[in-house]
Amino acid sequence: ISVFAYEQHDTEIVHGPSCNKEKEIYIDKCKEDGVFVYERRSGGGTVVLSSGMLIIVVTGPKNGIENPLQIFSSIHAALLSVLHKYGIKNICEKGISDLAIDNRKVLGSSLYMRKIPPFFYYQSSLLVNADLELMDLYLQHPPREPQYRDRRGHQSFCTTLFKEGYTFSVAELRELFDQELRGEITRKFMYV
Repeated sequence: ISVFAYEQHDTEIVHGPSCNKEKEIYIDKCKEDGVFVYERRSGGGTVVLSSGMLIIVVTGPKNGIENPLQIFSSIHAALLSVLHKYGIKNICEKGISDLAIDNRKVLGSSLYMRKIPPFFYYQSSLLVNADLELMDLYLQHPPREPQYRDRRGHQSFCTTLFKEGYTFSVAELRELFDQELRGEITRKFMYV
């Protein structure tokens, strides 16, 4: 299993293959501001990536796992283990692929799975001290949403670690994950 974490610097929009760009993204505003729009191979909703976010990528063999929820849960259990160890204890799994604090999303993720060769590619964005106003600026309300979103707008649905009182910088969290996440993920996958 390979684990890579990095700090996002540029603002960009990333969407899955089923996205209807005209209904999900304010394309004209993106063009006006020079914000690039990219398509990823994995599922999941359309996201804004920007500074103040930690991007986490995990790749590895599926080892016979065909249920995406098992992969999400194993990786999220490892992430939660590291976060809990450093005092971020009120964070939990929500929906299919999110982590949340008090019912507000703080991490969203996507997953790409291949049959041949049998591997997975997981990517998530952890909202450390990101500017949540960018979501309203570039994204329309999504056509599909997890039940716990309950039709809330971007800024009332999402939060950041900083807004929740945690003062870790993106660089500090990246270092913690670089040191500990791979071992945690490897342990969690052993029990799947």
